[in-house]
Amino acid sequence: MRDGINPLTNQRQSFYFPDDHPNYPGWFKGMEQIIRERGLWPEGGLPVECAGPKRPEGQASCCCRHLLYTQPDFALQKPLLQEHIESRGHLCDYYPKYHCELNFIEQYWGAAKLRFRAAGRARTLRDMEGIMLSCLDDIPLEQIRRCVTFSF
Repeated sequence: MRDGINPLTNQRQSFYFPDDHPNYPGWFKGMEQIIRERGLWPEGGLPVECAGPKRPEGQASCCCRHLLYTQPDFALQKPLLQEHIESRGHLCDYYPKYHCELNFIEQYWGAAKLRFRAAGRARTLRDMEGIMLSCLDDIPLEQIRRCVTFSF
């Protein structure tokens, strides 16, 4: 994770212990330590996450996870990969995980697997590899583009 901004001091807050730390050089500090440094740690402590699937209504500090997610520097931080892609002028578009109708890669794999099954059995491992590569190469570019267009 990238450094955050400590709301107490309005200064940069590293989420990793310094390299000269006696016990944990370069290690991630953890949620409790980060919250303590921000002056938000309650006297009775906090669980790491809520026991139920949803946080209690109106409570932002029910657990460490929700308390940190309500912090502005956490809420506004983009993933490093997304920042890297966008800094080079590209669009970074996240799909729902394993969603076969939205992810063009799943569409491409599905079409290639259909061709592979239709190709029949291979006699050797080398033959199977050749059939597999041929099936991957045989997906028409127009079909791949149609999947990409559908995804956006």
